[in-house]
Amino acid sequence: MKKKTTKEFKLSRFLVDLAVDVLIIVVLVLVIRTFLFAPFRVHGPSMCDTFNIYEDECFNGNGEHILTSRLISWNIFDWSPVGLDRGDVIVFQSPYGEKGEFFIKRVIGLPGEIIKISDGQVYVRDDMTDFSEVIEPYLNDENINNTLAYRTSTEIYEVPEGHYFVLGDNRVKSSDSRRCFQQLGCDDDHSPFLPHKNIEGEVKAVIFPFSHLRLIKDIDY
Repeated sequence: MKKKTTKEFKLSRFLVDLAVDVLIIVVLVLVIRTFLFAPFRVHGPSMCDTFNIYEDECFNGNGEHILTSRLISWNIFDWSPVGLDRGDVIVFQSPYGEKGEFFIKRVIGLPGEIIKISDGQVYVRDDMTDFSEVIEPYLNDENINNTLAYRTSTEIYEVPEGHYFVLGDNRVKSSDSRRCFQQLGCDDDHSPFLPHKNIEGEVKAVIFPFSHLRLIKDIDY
């Protein structure tokens, strides 16, 4: 049997080392994407002016690339290392759409709270307080004081445990909890509340295009 030459041995060792390095990189990327951070791309106008503003106009197609923290999606015996607050922006799997269809919205109602939409305003209360107006500094001039209830002039939503009430910042062009995440609106088979298990991550930054690079700040209430 012919022995490998030194050159052939070095080549074989190089290829093995390269394959191991590539495997390690792939595993690390998968681990990071699954458990720590995941990129998504914002599509459509539902979150303008917070996202997808190009040359001072709301962009209707595939726009900004964002980075989400996956910590909020962890579920270890019903425990998560971080929690969501009102005002946080999240990416989630559509409760009723096709698998792989993702939405981006803002958390407005937390588990156990009651949300009221009336006269263009959003109000919130829990068991211990009266209704108070949700202050929303992220809304533009077209949307401020213009959060419409679709079925009646006033709508009240009691958010179940383990669920959230979410709205797009561009209230006039957003299929969110008010419409049960679909253009046709709510019916007996569609709930306005987002299950926690559908959440993919909390938006932390815009990462592309580079001219739009920025962190997404928390909202203080």
